[in-house]
Amino acid sequence: MSLPKPLPMAKILHNGHHARAKPLRGLMLLALLGRLSGAYEYDQDFRPCVDDKCFAEIHSDVPLCWMQDDNQNVHYMSPMDGGLHRIPNACRRSNIFGGDRYLVAYPSTGGVVMLKTPSAVDLQHLELPNTHDTARSADEDDDLATRMVQLGAQWWPNWDLYFRHSNRIDIGIFYDYHFPSKVDVAFPTTGGAWVANFTQDAPRHQYEDKACQSWLPHPPDLWRVKMRYALTMDDKSEMIKELGGTFYISVDEVPGLAKTVGEAVGLFEPFKQRLNDMEDNAYRGRFCRHEKEDTDTDTDTDTGSEEIQKPRWGLWSLFHELR
Repeated sequence: MSLPKPLPMAKILHNGHHARAKPLRGLMLLALLGRLSGAYEYDQDFRPCVDDKCFAEIHSDVPLCWMQDDNQNVHYMSPMDGGLHRIPNACRRSNIFGGDRYLVAYPSTGGVVMLKTPSAVDLQHLELPNTHDTARSADEDDDLATRMVQLGAQWWPNWDLYFRHSNRIDIGIFYDYHFPSKVDVAFPTTGGAWVANFTQDAPRHQYEDKACQSWLPHPPDLWRVKMRYALTMDDKSEMIKELGGTFYISVDEVPGLAKTVGEAVGLFEPFKQRLNDMEDNAYRGRFCRHEKEDTDTDTDTDTGSEEIQKPRWGLWSLFHELR
């Protein structure tokens, strides 16, 4: 005697078992969410960061990493609160054409030297193609890193620290001199260097309370357009000149610009404490107000000698006439 075949789900529901539909759907939904959660944490496409020759070093056990289009996708969840970023995996030199637009080098001194959104002129100056991303050759890192910092590239101890704070700037948190500024350099064929230095704070802060204004200016409105259409270093030099940059006879005379990776590491040293200070919510909310209070000293005091000299990355005097 054969057992009757079980009715299909559709037939069961059709035969009046509607009361079970919602519980069944709920169980199915929970099962689906459980599978998605497990996949996000353990599946090969969404796995925790692991040691791999093509993975950049991640110091937190919180981020999740996965590879996509030759990029290392890193999701910094709480407490890193650094958002979702794409960096070139350690086997790639850049992800300019398919990622967050970084050119990177990993010098033997440690850390990472990065140039965000380099121009075609910058790439040509570094003897790199400006039509596609390239694979990384580790034995070229020291030389490339040196030439990158001379163009204004920054050295950071690791990606974690950079992403954590750059993300906060992106969402509008005011950093001022607590975060390295953006330095652009051009080398004309006639010699010397044209240099511009800008804050990386969100532009809207220039309209807020004077006490919370950046000491460095934001890029002029035409800056990105001009840089996009520069075809040579002479073009870039002319545009920096036109937009108010400063000329130096020798790159050695440019204050705050590293000529070696070692100098770039030294320039970053003061930012370790400043970035750590910005981890304190109370400090972050009051530092600009304290600066205003510090300048409002006794009227009998010589205000010139009491002026606060804020330390900052780059060229402190550039564009000072506009402040």
